[in-house]
Amino acid sequence: KDIPGTSAVSPGSSKQCAPDTESPSGTGEADYCRRILVRDAKGTIREIVLPKGLDLDRPKRTRTSFTAEQLYRLELEFQRCQYVVGRERTELARQLNLSETQVS
Repeated sequence: KDIPGTSAVSPGSSKQCAPDTESPSGTGEADYCRRILVRDAKGTIREIVLPKGLDLDRPKRTRTSFTAEQLYRLELEFQRCQYVVGRERTELARQLNLSETQVS
């Protein structure tokens, strides 16, 4: 159900999620959009338009909690060389007990 004045398009979206009369579903909706209703802190119901490809049910990646020692070493390496690659990254990751992705 449309709620006037409450549609939003996700930032950076190049496609506007306006009604599409040629949609194969026959609903008049663009086939790449998904509309959801949310209630804000004040109790107002708003409609948000999101790309259908956005996987809202996928669990989010947990943020790495670095120790003080790990942060110190990572900051030292960053000051020395902003891009740690190859063997240096592998060795630093091993020394800090982190993955190479966490080091980069």
